[in-house]
Amino acid sequence: MATSLPDQNCEIVAEPLTDALANQWRHAKNSDNTAFASSSLTVYKGADFAKRDIARQRDALQQCPSESETNGKRQWDNVHEAKIPALKGFDDVVAEEGHLGADEKGQKVDTYYVSLTGSRGQYVLNSTISRGPDTQEQNRTDTTNALSLMLSRLASR
Repeated sequence: MATSLPDQNCEIVAEPLTDALANQWRHAKNSDNTAFASSSLTVYKGADFAKRDIARQRDALQQCPSESETNGKRQWDNVHEAKIPALKGFDDVVAEEGHLGADEKGQKVDTYYVSLTGSRGQYVLNSTISRGPDTQEQNRTDTTNALSLMLSRLASR
């Protein structure tokens, strides 16, 4: 199990998910490849570990307004913490927004994303949506709805 965060050079690196009991990812895209979504659930040994995960993500947002993969091909800019309305039922939520300017092949793209990560007890939930220009408001709405739905399903078990 691993997570991806920027290192001190703002290059995205995989780090082991220490103190995690389980991690599940899901990726989806629409048929014309104009919208991409992912979601994840991480279960930690306790709430303190989930809080540490959220804090690390928030710290990374303060450190790296631009990020790249270690091979330098995929590149993000205007990475920042976003202000979102409070989400009910979460202990803490961090919202990230940014722009993908180059894809995994190094080709120029114009994709905007929103990533919401929320913790509740020992659980950390994430929803990320990316689309083309002028989509941030819809991305915010869709990630908020997805994260709230994920929490409701978790709470019903």
